[in-house]
Formats: sequence, C-alpha cells, structure tokens
Amino acid sequence: MINFSLYHLFIGIGILIIFFPIMWRRKRTISALLIFSLFWFYLITVAAVVIFPIVPDPDFNLVHYLQNINIIPFYFGNCEIIIFCLRGIIDNIFLTIPFGFGVNFLWQVKQRNIFWVAVAIGIGLEMIQFIVGLVWKSEFRVIDINDAILNCSGVVIGYVLFKVFTFVYLKLINHISINHKGIFKEIDDIISYNK
Repeated sequence: MINFSLYHLFIGIGILIIFFPIMWRRKRTISALLIFSLFWFYLITVAAVVIFPIVPDPDFNLVHYLQNINIIPFYFGNCEIIIFCLRGIIDNIFLTIPFGFGVNFLWQVKQRNIFWVAVAIGIGLEMIQFIVGLVWKSEFRVIDINDAILNCSGVVIGYVLFKVFTFVYLKLINHISINHKGIFKEIDDIISYNK
C-alpha cells in the first residue's frame, strides 16, 4: 500500500517553488504568491484524498474493475449503512467547495463558464482515480458518476459562496475605510473584476 507521505508533500512543495518565478512574472506581488501557495496546498490535499492510498492488487482483474464503474446517476448501490453513504456524499461536495471559492483568486472565471469548470473538475477527479487504478492495478477506488456530480456541485457551491463573499466585501468597503495594500489590494483587484 502506498500512502501519502512527507515525500509526496515535498514533491508538491518542489513543484510550487518551480511555479514561483512564473507567478512572480505574472503578478509581481508577495500577496499573489501567498494566495497561489494556499491554493496549491489545497490541491496537494485534494491529491492526498483522491489518489492515496494506492493499494496494488496482485489479483487485479480488469473486467471486474470495469464492471464496478457506476455510470448511473443517483444510484448508490447497496448502501446498507446510511450514515456512510451520507458521509460520502458530504465529503465529495466539501472536497471541491474550496476550489469553487478559490479559483477566481488565481484565474478570472466568468460566471457563464463556472459550470463547465465544475464539470471538468468532477470528471477530471474521477478520471485521475480511474487512471491510477489501471496503472497501479488497484481496485481500491470505485469510479462513480455520483462522485463526479457531487464534486461538480461542490465547485458550484464554492463559486456561489465566492459571489456572496464578493457582495459582502463590496458592502463593507463602502462603509469602512480599508487601506488597499498587500493582500487587501489583491483581494480588491479580484473582487473588482468579479462584480
């Protein structure tokens, strides 16, 4: 079994360090690097949840693996213990809420495009699990259209929360004086674009 470890975390941090010069040329602020770093650590956490643990199976059966893929929306199989099913639903939604909230801090996603971004994230996470299962010959993860739908929903909910944050932020800065420097300038620039 391969678990997420400090080794994987250091690889993620190494990749982040490689991205720093690119982000610096693009934004040229410490605040932008801080926001990017926070989002990157969120992505590392998602990788730790979605990919790991990897449990190679010496008796891996491709036909059985493919038969276990659920492509029927809202079919949860033989979910005998309701609390586990509900936890899986909630976990899949909460996994991607930070993505929906934070994506506009890095890339300016138009409101009309957020649905397609959400669909891409939902399907992308399931495809990553599918590929990891094939490469490592592991049936530990089950590919499920419901997970993709729930991940997609989490992105949309996160985006709605971002829009609520934008509304509240704009109301607040109209009533209080905020010095728009550093992180506040970065947030103000992002909010101003997303009015």
